[in-house]
Amino acid sequence: MPHAILPKGGNSTLPIHHGETLSVDLTWQSSTANVDVDLFLIMVDASGQVISNEAVVFYNQRRYLDGAVEYLADATRRTGGREHSASVSLALMPDDVHRIAIAASLDSSEGVLGRLDDLRLLVKSPSGVSFEIPASGLSNENVAVMGELYRRNADWKIRSVSQGWTGGLESFLGEHGVTIEEEAPVALSASPTSDAVPSWPASARLSDLHDLEHRIREKEAVLRELESMIVETRELKLLQDLGIYEFAHPLDDAVQYKDRLDTLRTDLKAVAKERGVTGASNWAVNGNVKDGARMVREQCRLMLRAYNAEADNCIRTVRSHNLESTVSRLTRAKDSIEKLGRSMAIQITGEYHDLRLAEIHLTADYHLKVAEEREAQRAIREELREQEKVERELQKAREQFEKERDQYAAALQIAVSSGDADAIATMQERLDKAEYNLRDIVNREANAKTGYVYVISNLGAFGDQIVKIGMTRRLEPTERIRELSGAGVPFLYDVHVLFFSDDAAGLEAQLHREFEARRVNRINLRREFFYATPYEVREAVRRIVGATTLDFREEAEASEFRRSMSMSKGD
Repeated sequence: MPHAILPKGGNSTLPIHHGETLSVDLTWQSSTANVDVDLFLIMVDASGQVISNEAVVFYNQRRYLDGAVEYLADATRRTGGREHSASVSLALMPDDVHRIAIAASLDSSEGVLGRLDDLRLLVKSPSGVSFEIPASGLSNENVAVMGELYRRNADWKIRSVSQGWTGGLESFLGEHGVTIEEEAPVALSASPTSDAVPSWPASARLSDLHDLEHRIREKEAVLRELESMIVETRELKLLQDLGIYEFAHPLDDAVQYKDRLDTLRTDLKAVAKERGVTGASNWAVNGNVKDGARMVREQCRLMLRAYNAEADNCIRTVRSHNLESTVSRLTRAKDSIEKLGRSMAIQITGEYHDLRLAEIHLTADYHLKVAEEREAQRAIREELREQEKVERELQKAREQFEKERDQYAAALQIAVSSGDADAIATMQERLDKAEYNLRDIVNREANAKTGYVYVISNLGAFGDQIVKIGMTRRLEPTERIRELSGAGVPFLYDVHVLFFSDDAAGLEAQLHREFEARRVNRINLRREFFYATPYEVREAVRRIVGATTLDFREEAEASEFRRSMSMSKGD
């Protein structure tokens, strides 16, 4: 998925498809729980002034021009941060809007933007292109334009701005031409109409409005957290309910899906030629039915091309997680095209539409099966590499202990020959220990279940509510954990539980079943991450194996993460 981080002053063309709606997310973190940064989107003309007071979208005025810009929601993220979301449909934007400024506003009583952690803007399109704009150079400002969408010739572009104001929201809005009325009795109406232009409060009333909104948000914190967990669409439910995806066309492997797609597309071509679209049979042009029939055929071809273009785009972008929304998108496109051709009774036939929907479902299945096979192959390669490392370690340890055994046996014979009782006792003790170590290595070579079960976390990467529960047969288990702390994660893992077991594989499987309902990845069960605390896992180990003493560290040291956070704050 193309993703670009724009530094201050950086810009890029927005490669969006016609009709796509951009999502805009403002995110931040703060050590103070009740700090809330408001998201404002302001539509301005070529002179930098708002088109009207209605051209300002925020939490209390949520829509502009029937959804050209729409404020969606604010939420508490699982990582402890906060975010506000909005959507922008550039295709609906009037020609006199030259720029959309996207701003962050913080009430002056709550501090300044420069003290927030990780304030950033994320703009994404449904086709997968995303741009990230981190705040840069902000210090004592309480309002800042994070970024802007602007016209350049026939294209829309995005730019990172990070321009701040210290005079508060009133100063910022006034500079962009928003009318602020001294006598205004209320804030912006929630649903502005063309007959009632919203009136802005004066400075004192605006401050009161902020205080009221923040108190309401504090009371609704629990509700927001619960709402963020709601499965809102069927495709997400398919992924989250029981952790499975329901294949529309269950087949054994990706090759079979590819063959089925080829057969389906052959059928599509045959239907498209004769039965893809229908139109009026009695249409006449200037009284000439023949000319009318020709016009209907031409319009039918045009409508079918438009429908196929939308269907092809759906095929390119469909995946298992957006299947339902893609199906709905194509159905809406069909309805829109038929409305345009209503006067000539032009319709996309149900047979052809059903075939294209089947193609979408089959393509989603195909992509998921390819991903599953790729992940399975990757896991097999990883298991083989790990097994080879374990075998090399055991072989090296066995050779070392065999050498020690032979050396101590020879030394014992010398001690016996000399009659030195102390030397005999010492060499016998060392020989017994070497033979014990050798038997242990031989047993571990013969028993693939022995090893260490570990519970690790990565505070900087995943937060304090996610742990990884795994096992390793390595003689030195910390070596495996150090490998897991490689380039795939930004910080080192912390070890909370490390427990040796003769049946480590069985104990790991029991722990996975214990926390099955809390899996992070419900699809790929090889990803052994769970929403749990180290303490909860330790107690589960105690219940399963009956261990009363267990080496355990509850708090994550997370030294790299804590030092990095301290350096970013300038401490």
